[in-house]
Amino acid sequence: MRERVGGGSYAGRVGSTGFGVYLKEAILAARFPTPTHFARAVGTDPSVVLRWLSEEQRPTIRSIERIAPVLGKSINELVRAAYPDRLSDPAPASPAVHPLVHELGRLLADDSPIPRADRDALVTVLDRMLDPYRKLSRRRRSG
Repeated sequence: MRERVGGGSYAGRVGSTGFGVYLKEAILAARFPTPTHFARAVGTDPSVVLRWLSEEQRPTIRSIERIAPVLGKSINELVRAAYPDRLSDPAPASPAVHPLVHELGRLLADDSPIPRADRDALVTVLDRMLDPYRKLSRRRRSG
């Protein structure tokens, strides 16, 4: 039996390591306190996110395009997690990214709730702290 994209139950096929588990871990890694907070951040009804988590349905490609950047994931990575049964080639291992990367991205974004002056100060401090490590990183690559 073939299943519609973005709908239908597939929990029985993917088991306990399906998209729901993957999404739950991604939401926590992106530092959202609850799935409802995540749903609001991506402009999706919380009930839809709960259906994804319970594996009652899978997100549409359009939804994946919207949620991937918020979770700090590539669209390809989310498609592979949501639709492993539709892909014949193995998923390449993607390097793990620290959750702070995504949190800083949201905090420093133009639509951040942090006042512009505070964001600028944070960027200045982080830039100064990271500068010595950038130099070390450059030396390592050229050597």
